[in-house]
Amino acid sequence: MTTSTATALHDQVASFLDELERHDVYSNDYFKFLQDTQWNSRNYELHRANFFYRTEGTVKGIAHVCAQAAAHDDRDTLTLFSFILNEETGGGEAARCHEILMENAHNLLGEVEFGLPALRVKDARDSELVIPETVAYRERTRELVGGSYQRMLGVAMALESHADTMLQVCRTAFRNSNTGLPEGEFVDNVEIYFNVHVGDEGVEERHAADARKCVVNNSRTEADLAEIAYGATETLNIQLEMWNAMYKHVTS
Repeated sequence: MTTSTATALHDQVASFLDELERHDVYSNDYFKFLQDTQWNSRNYELHRANFFYRTEGTVKGIAHVCAQAAAHDDRDTLTLFSFILNEETGGGEAARCHEILMENAHNLLGEVEFGLPALRVKDARDSELVIPETVAYRERTRELVGGSYQRMLGVAMALESHADTMLQVCRTAFRNSNTGLPEGEFVDNVEIYFNVHVGDEGVEERHAADARKCVVNNSRTEADLAEIAYGATETLNIQLEMWNAMYKHVTS
């Protein structure tokens, strides 16, 4: 590859990454609803079931990226995503596994504010509250990560980039709806789930930056970029469809 060709490709990658940050998913109506409205019991239970089912695939997806990075001798991606996987699984401490923190946080607020029975993350897949668009999101992302290596990296980058905005919005929604838990207990037992991602350390921002670095490293040709762009764009599109459907359900 000539220097001019490499420069042109680099510019195309940079342009695509900038464009992706302006995707409609980051300013969808459901996010606006969460920021401005207190939940009621019905809407909260709907959110919890769908958020659990949506997010339950996170660790599985990251583990798949690690396995594929190892198979493709991509040391940088393996290193970065292994660190992300370690953080998601609590750094070797089961009680700090992010899925457990998510489950406990949602169930505590649901019990205190709305008198809802607990829901286990793994049981959310059988909940009648999970909407078809959430199922479609899981199925479509699973299809995409099963494609080419570059397509999978595009999916991973899109999910990591989306997570920072999503979790900040959800943290605001939880703060808006808390009336029964003292501040200290709320922070220690509910908000902790969000703060380990979007606290002062900016964990999700780092995850997104690391994922973008992996994408840049693997954009060696225009064909590579096309696969990455397809995976990332399709992922954000199907996520937007889910959030739009959620908005219709909570406002109907």
